[in-house]
Amino acid sequence: MKKIIAVLLLASSAFAWPWSSGEKKSTAEDQARIKDSLQMEEVRSLQREVETLTRIRLQKADSLEKLEAEHWRKRYAESQLTEEHQAASRELDARYSKLSTDLGRVNEEVMASKSMTGDAEEKAQADESAYDALNMQVKLSIDKALGDVMGDYPVGMNGRLIRLKQASEDAEKKMPNTVGAVQGFMDDLLLRHELTYTQFYGRETSQVGNRPDVNVNRLRLGTVFLGEVAQDNGEVQALLRSGALQGKIFEWNAMLPPEMAGNIKQAVVQAGSATATSAAGDSAQAPATAAKVAVVTIPLDVLQNKAIKNAITDTKELTWKEEFQAFFKKGGIVMYPLMLVAIFALLLCLERFLVLSYRGHLSRRFNKKLNALVKENRYEDAAGLCLKKETSLSMVLFAVLNRARDTREDAERALQEALLREQPKLERRMGLLAAMGSIAPLLGLLGTVTGIITLFTVITEVGTNDARVLAGGISEALVTTETGLVIAIPVMVLHGLLSEKIEKVTSEMYVQSTALLNRIFGKKE
Repeated sequence: MKKIIAVLLLASSAFAWPWSSGEKKSTAEDQARIKDSLQMEEVRSLQREVETLTRIRLQKADSLEKLEAEHWRKRYAESQLTEEHQAASRELDARYSKLSTDLGRVNEEVMASKSMTGDAEEKAQADESAYDALNMQVKLSIDKALGDVMGDYPVGMNGRLIRLKQASEDAEKKMPNTVGAVQGFMDDLLLRHELTYTQFYGRETSQVGNRPDVNVNRLRLGTVFLGEVAQDNGEVQALLRSGALQGKIFEWNAMLPPEMAGNIKQAVVQAGSATATSAAGDSAQAPATAAKVAVVTIPLDVLQNKAIKNAITDTKELTWKEEFQAFFKKGGIVMYPLMLVAIFALLLCLERFLVLSYRGHLSRRFNKKLNALVKENRYEDAAGLCLKKETSLSMVLFAVLNRARDTREDAERALQEALLREQPKLERRMGLLAAMGSIAPLLGLLGTVTGIITLFTVITEVGTNDARVLAGGISEALVTTETGLVIAIPVMVLHGLLSEKIEKVTSEMYVQSTALLNRIFGKKE
């Protein structure tokens, strides 16, 4: 706009220049007026610009006020949200504290319930173990009786085998019928005693001796004498020996001397005549028949005097030390590692028992003093008291007390670290103890196999016709197996007891540390 006005002024001055001086004066005035007009126009232009800038400034101010109002409105909403969040947080903290306290109480009740349940389970397990032990004892007695039947008195052997087998099956069931097994075993014993104290004469099918399945006339006097006379050809077989002190020996002989066979046949015939007369009930003829019956002498070595004499000659009174040395010598070289395993396992059990008894126990006096210090908020003194004890339980409590001035999360982390640090100390060497319990029977089996190999090597080279030598060698070879089992069974029992004690100590650490944690931080909140 200013440029246009300047061009107009220049043009007007160019046209006015040739004119006269009078006109120059009017031109100067015009120029002054034009200049004033230009200045006025410039002022108006500046005013318009100022108005425009003022209007823009007012618009900016309005926008700024709106933005500031929006900002403060948002700040107010944020403060309201913050207050609501803080109120909700305080409520949640209160609920968390209450729930933590309730959780600690519930944990204590659960541990008490677990303790009662554990006691009940222990009692039930003890009763079950006693029942299993009784059933096992019955089973062993039945098995022993079954093993003795084949060498016992031969009459009624089949019936005894059936009864004892049924009793053994009752004892071996998944749910053992111990009462039925005992009843079957006792019935067999009663029938066996009935054979001992009764007599019998009759016609039977022989199932014993060298001539089975032959129809015979049988005369039995208890378990001392039994004679059989064949009904078809009159051949005789008899029991010549019975009941030695070194075991039950029953010797049948069908190749009897003629005189002895005749005496036995006469005794059987006379017994049959007396039985027939008695069955007829002829009271008048009975005394006369009894008077005609003669006494028949039969040689029978009941007590096995020769065997008794040899047994008495070979018997020597030994002290317990000499008996142990003889037993140890029978086992051979494997007895030395077995002895080392037994000593090492015993030392391990003793060491673990002492460590668990020390590290898992706190006296009542200590607990009372610790509770008093915690109640007075003297956490540093309580932590120092725990450090003096140096047990696993005190170290776990120390981890909580050492963080008593911090947050609960810090204390819980310290507690977990302490539990992880103390757990391996309690379980140390338990795997080695279990290994000792497993190694002992294996060493015993090794000694047995070695002994049997040696025994059969000797028999192969030298040979023997005496079964007692073979049985004696096998019994000596089994000494190491017996020793290994005698070592392994107590070791495994002790391992179980120590494992249970470790669980008890670990449970006590969890209970007391959690209770202390709730007592400290529950009071703060």
